[in-house]
Amino acid sequence: MSNYIRNIISTLLLFNVLSLSAQSGVGINTTQIAAGSALQIDSATGALVMPRMTDVQMTEITDVLDGAIVFNTTYGNWYIRINGIWTPYSFNDTPSLILNKENGDLAQTSEPLLVPLNNLNLLQISPGYYDVGQIGIELKNATIRVLREGLYLVSAGMSTTNLPKGPKKYKLLLYVNGALVSYLTSGNVNLTASDFWGTSGNSAVLLQANDVVEIKYILDGTETLKGKFFNIGISKL
Repeated sequence: MSNYIRNIISTLLLFNVLSLSAQSGVGINTTQIAAGSALQIDSATGALVMPRMTDVQMTEITDVLDGAIVFNTTYGNWYIRINGIWTPYSFNDTPSLILNKENGDLAQTSEPLLVPLNNLNLLQISPGYYDVGQIGIELKNATIRVLREGLYLVSAGMSTTNLPKGPKKYKLLLYVNGALVSYLTSGNVNLTASDFWGTSGNSAVLLQANDVVEIKYILDGTETLKGKFFNIGISKL
């Protein structure tokens, strides 16, 4: 390559650098960059794809600036670095979880028993806030891991179409990390004949990240009843 051609190439490269410096930002597929744009991408056929990685890969990144964005493939959600913490983007004003089903067995018991709901009955979940059912390697009923600390409202309900007659005690109980922390509801029922019956209740509780919440019930008796409705809801306040 002759010195003449080298000089032309060098001049063109210098002109391009000076042109980029004179602009307000960098443009892709456009030369009309808005004054307030640091990076402007124009396209009618493609999308901007941010880095995609697992939760483990994300947490292993070092020296992360606030404002960094990744797509967490473990939880299927955007995560934004805020105040030095990876924070999930919430699609809801109130991040919530709802488990719900109709019909199923409802065993009477005088000892606390997990409400028969798991991730197969998932109706709503805010990504990055809850892990439902799969604790370790065991699929458990009415067991939710809370992934972010805060104040939560926990509610639950259940009903049956054929509660036997006679006096019975009932309770809906809230456990955190294996310890009883609250009664969602408690009372007595005394039907004169087998009939429809149900109960529900709620309680606010302060939870830490990775706390495991369990919802259990007591309903005096020894029969297996026809359950009608089962529901668990958790909302971060």
